[in-house]
Amino acid sequence: MPEISCRMAKWAIELDKHEISFLPRNSVKGQVIADFLVELPSDMIKQGETSVTRRDTNEFWELYTDGASNEEGDGIGLLLVFPKKEEITYAILLKFAASNNEAEYEALLDGLRMAKSIDVQQLAAYIDSQLVASQLNGSFEARDTSMQKYLELAKFLVKNFITFEIKQILRNRNKKANALSKLASLLYDHFTKKVIVEVL
Repeated sequence: MPEISCRMAKWAIELDKHEISFLPRNSVKGQVIADFLVELPSDMIKQGETSVTRRDTNEFWELYTDGASNEEGDGIGLLLVFPKKEEITYAILLKFAASNNEAEYEALLDGLRMAKSIDVQQLAAYIDSQLVASQLNGSFEARDTSMQKYLELAKFLVKNFITFEIKQILRNRNKKANALSKLASLLYDHFTKKVIVEVL
């Protein structure tokens, strides 16, 4: 045991000069949810509670997702639309290499987790990936090992909703999620700084 501790100490000293910091993925996702709750209108949050309840359980929430994979990076975009048509948008940079289909699945999974965390009961998901939508609907078979794992996790998360449906939509009906995924994959460095948007 002392030998292992000694080895770890040597690695810690060696890596320290490179200013490498470890950030677990869960804490990043937790921050995303925290940011999400901060952006909610105050009347949607019960006083004294951290949970969020839906205003009308008879209406569907809508989730639009998209993933982008290119040479500069991989990113995903999420748009969660409340029954009263209020919107929350997210652009998330993936810190690992992903194919287009994997990025599409990552976007959907993050959207499902986000909806679950705020206790959404009825969700309609809209995605422009025919492969992902068709695999989840059961009309396409997942043959690739990574696609099988993504599909299995998506099916597990879908069980959290009383009613769930997923539909493939045309890319031009998914413009916001598409733009967010592109911004995250191409312009993340600018995103994390103060960005001034002006209309002339």
